Amino acid sequence: MKMKKLLMTAALAALTLAASAQSLNVSSAFGNMRKGYLNKAKAEIDAACLHDATKDDAKTWCYKALIYARIGGEASNKKSKFKDLAPDWAEQAYAAALECKRLDTRNEYAKEINEVFSFVGQDFYVRASEAYNAKNYALATQLAEKSTEMFSNAGQGQFSADALYIAGLGAYAQHDTASVKKYFNQLVRRRTDKNFVYTTLFGIAKAEGSNADAMKVATNYTRNCKNDYKAYLLLADGYLLDKNIDKGKEMIGKALELTKDSVNLYPTVLSLAGGVLDEAADYEGAEAKYKESLALLPDQFAANFGMGKMFYNRAVDKNNAANAIDPFTDESGLIDKYTAESKDLFGQSITYLAKAVTYIDNLPTQEAKDAQRANLANALQALANAYARIDKPEESKAARTRFESLVQ
Repeated sequence: MKMKKLLMTAALAALTLAASAQSLNVSSAFGNMRKGYLNKAKAEIDAACLHDATKDDAKTWCYKALIYARIGGEASNKKSKFKDLAPDWAEQAYAAALECKRLDTRNEYAKEINEVFSFVGQDFYVRASEAYNAKNYALATQLAEKSTEMFSNAGQGQFSADALYIAGLGAYAQHDTASVKKYFNQLVRRRTDKNFVYTTLFGIAKAEGSNADAMKVATNYTRNCKNDYKAYLLLADGYLLDKNIDKGKEMIGKALELTKDSVNLYPTVLSLAGGVLDEAADYEGAEAKYKESLALLPDQFAANFGMGKMFYNRAVDKNNAANAIDPFTDESGLIDKYTAESKDLFGQSITYLAKAVTYIDNLPTQEAKDAQRANLANALQALANAYARIDKPEESKAARTRFESLVQ
């Protein structure tokens, strides 16, 4: 019995010595970090995180998070001898911070850990942005989602929302509708003011045939952004989708009321309102809004193209209606009637489409013209087709040649 008791005492003494050594190792690691000896600090803290005596201590993991974050600070310095010390520093720092948070039941290290969460979250956010700009959308979404988690752990809601937006953009670029809805709906719940979030969710709901979901999105937009005219235009679109014409026009009126004192913005909103009414097949109302916009600002692309597009699409509908009739049974002459109406509408579209093209051609800088390249291509393609329909082959050929030079 005495021998066994002696052995147990010796084992206990050995454990005590080991614990003291490891505790010293933790403090030494932090000291070496402060002195700039990051290689020594890393080796010491890695050992402490594996040792039974210190691996369950929140302080150990706090120091590891801080040390790896400090290593991360050197990673972007090409001249630093520690730039390659831990390529996975961000992942290591984040994991350590999470473990510290789990063990730190008294929140002794909350301030330090939140700083690590924020620092690592910024790194993931920058990497997500770079991946998105490089069109690596899958990686961008993955990194942005992790950044969202990190900022959320740091209690930084706005930065978390910014990362969430990149995750949604990445999913959108991949045509991953389910993920777009997941990320963007979270932003709606956070009362985001980003128009693209609402219009995207609205468009998805429309495509899925869910008018109720579309209205829910638009209604949340107006609740979250009471002074955003675009919110009321989207809600107007929702009401018109439900054939509630009066409420739709009421929302258009609210959008116009919000912008009536802005000389620069009001014509644009009138044009947008025209587009909403055009989508609802209220052509008379749409034409009135487009013309009011053009009366205030004749030299513009939006209203000219909007009016031209409306006439063009109506002309196509008339032409298709004529083609759908069997000429051998057309006793009432509907084919000739629809064909004539189609040509008249194509002719009216040309007037406005040509003005839209002229507006872009007269822009003062090549940079401004390049920014309108897609709009110019759309207008020229429509012009080429419209000229062909009213038997003006030379004008059609000229417009088509310009269009083809843009899309090559």
